[in-house]
Amino acid sequence: MMGLAGSVHGETLVDRLLASYAGVQSLQAEIRKDTKAGGMEVRKLSRVYFARPARLHVETFSPVKRRIVADGTNLFSFLEGDPKGFSRPVEKLDPDWLISLRQVPGTPMDQLLRLQGLPEQELPATETAPIRRGYAAAKTYVVLEAGDEGRLNAVEFYTGADLAQRTARFDYLAYTELIPGVWFPLLHKARLQQGGVESEETTRVSGAMVNQPIPEGLFLPAAFFQGVEFTDSLDDIYGR
Repeated sequence: MMGLAGSVHGETLVDRLLASYAGVQSLQAEIRKDTKAGGMEVRKLSRVYFARPARLHVETFSPVKRRIVADGTNLFSFLEGDPKGFSRPVEKLDPDWLISLRQVPGTPMDQLLRLQGLPEQELPATETAPIRRGYAAAKTYVVLEAGDEGRLNAVEFYTGADLAQRTARFDYLAYTELIPGVWFPLLHKARLQQGGVESEETTRVSGAMVNQPIPEGLFLPAAFFQGVEFTDSLDDIYGR
């Protein structure tokens, strides 16, 4: 088998990293994200259940209660306090929602799926990143850093291919082999620059179980949204 530095039939580093999670059919975990920005700190706590294809249950406890349930055909989302919930068939979801259904929670797949299909540029190695690849996305230039062991170490975002101005860096740490041959980064750290404001994010994944049975009832929306009216338009909810 060729390592990440090699290329088979035009495969990119993105393709190979995504393929490393192909054996994950289901996952359940707790995810905690701590964000520091502008002198404020926010903690987001969620319990996540994921199963292929397109089934998801996310219960967020703080800072605001929210529940998302996708049964493979339709997606439902309700934020406590909103006048209505949002619902749409999976086939009609916008790209961000589709990525949330396709990614394995607790992995870098949310970043990788956005780069899928883009041309890849080989970049010079560094002391800490023997494998580096660049991708010109719509409004940014993205650099992936990987180690020889076949795991993604970091994702960097720049304003251009000259790498003169970095706007964000995501580091993936504490890799653990949850099932044979599949490694999960249980700690994610990020630094972002947006509108002149720097923020830090720390995400911790705990209690993760891969390919273990998940009760089917968790993917049945009717059991969780009694009395909630749904719309497929955000304008109906927020009056935009």
